[in-house]
Amino acid sequence: MIARPKPLPTTNAPQEGFVLIVGLVILGLLTMLALSSMRDTTMQEKMAGASRDSGLAFQAAESALRDAENCITGTTTGCAFDEVANDAHFAQDDKMFPKHNTLFNADTWNDYDPPGEPTTLAGVPSKGKGDAADGVNYIIRKASTVGGGAGGTSVTLEGYSGSSETESQAIYEITARGAGASGAGQSVLRVYFRQ
Repeated sequence: MIARPKPLPTTNAPQEGFVLIVGLVILGLLTMLALSSMRDTTMQEKMAGASRDSGLAFQAAESALRDAENCITGTTTGCAFDEVANDAHFAQDDKMFPKHNTLFNADTWNDYDPPGEPTTLAGVPSKGKGDAADGVNYIIRKASTVGGGAGGTSVTLEGYSGSSETESQAIYEITARGAGASGAGQSVLRVYFRQ
């Protein structure tokens, strides 16, 4: 006997829509994954920008320190330490010297304009370039005077004795501020310079 083939299922069977629901769930998951990836990328871009800004601010502050040292030593033309004529130079006991807790406030630095032109750095704001803010700035305070005298001063460092100085030397406290391009990143550095 010959077997009769089974009839194929008819296309008129009712559709349940299960494939549509699964497709929408998968599409929703892919959308959430894409949005999360975009958010992470945006966050990483902001972090990289802040890191660059912080690096520029540190370099600007170091550049301001070198400018201040050059001003003290007189290697920059038109610049010499003068606490009377210059608003960025202070005497040892000057009451106008800014308080230490205000040095991270950008408005504090608007009052001081050191002599000479700051070293220009790419990406750092400068009033000389027409920017509203000055990203390279410094103030100098004469801290004290050491050494000197007719007989000289003997220096002893861990068993080493020698080096007799006959001239007194001034010690200057240099405080420098650097700001990055956005102004959000800033660095304030302080060194003591002996001349």
